[in-house]
Amino acid sequence: MKKYPIHKEVGYLKYLTLPASPVVIPVINTVLSTMERFTAVDDDITEKHVLLSTYDNKTIRMTLYYPDGLENNAPCLLYYYGSAYFMKRAAHHKRWAMTYAKEANCLVIIVDYRLAPRHPFPIPFLDCFLASEWVFQQADNLNIDPAKIAVGGDSSGGALSSSVSMMRRDTGLKNFCFQFLIYPVTDVRMTSPSMKEFSDTLLWSSKLNEMMWSLYIQEPIETDEKYAAPMESDSFHNLPDAFIEVCEFDPLRDEGLLYGDALMKAGVTVDISFIPKGFHGYDMITNSSLAEASKNRRVAALKRAFG
Repeated sequence: MKKYPIHKEVGYLKYLTLPASPVVIPVINTVLSTMERFTAVDDDITEKHVLLSTYDNKTIRMTLYYPDGLENNAPCLLYYYGSAYFMKRAAHHKRWAMTYAKEANCLVIIVDYRLAPRHPFPIPFLDCFLASEWVFQQADNLNIDPAKIAVGGDSSGGALSSSVSMMRRDTGLKNFCFQFLIYPVTDVRMTSPSMKEFSDTLLWSSKLNEMMWSLYIQEPIETDEKYAAPMESDSFHNLPDAFIEVCEFDPLRDEGLLYGDALMKAGVTVDISFIPKGFHGYDMITNSSLAEASKNRRVAALKRAFG
């Protein structure tokens, strides 16, 4: 592995780099689930769980985070966590959800969609789309403003966010007010310069990215390909404004930038946040100065979106 000049406070995360083999997925998910379960809910946050029936009569869970003092007709962030389509929700997703809820004064909903390889595309995407429909339909019961529902996600969750936005546009449904994308996956072709360059970066690499796509797309796509990879779309018009965060040493860096460029060319307002010395997953350490600076930019973007 090359020595990248990464931010020193989070440099030790290099020891968490995953092997590019699906054999380790059950072990990884056991560890992630255990750590997430033992991450305490903040005293000023109320956590609730909702079970949602899927199109094929299965059940997925959504977790709602309400900050104390949240008023009626509040904003909402619907969040699809980053999983590489095969990893369960991690402890830092829970911590960031509580941070967004408190700092942006909004309801945050995390969707536990089903995962590959057992559930390849389009199942995770359809789970996420169904969750979006539920949130809009239940806006009154949730005490949220349907005009202030944003969608967001990190990594693969970013792709799911963009794809669900596209399907809502294509089907004429009320769409989100904002896309909140943290180092998002956008392109199955893997041809960007950063994807070719960063084959040995810590935590996430182009080799792992290739494994991710092989597990997620296992059969020829019958659903529109843009719902698997947003950059496959032939139109980026009439999509929600976006905040896109990218990291200097991330194979996904240029995918995020290219997606932002495509949106801007279509007349969509895009705010790009570039993280110098950052790498994919750097924000697992939520108390580093790098994560703190990112938090300020992210929360500011959400506040602007919610008006």
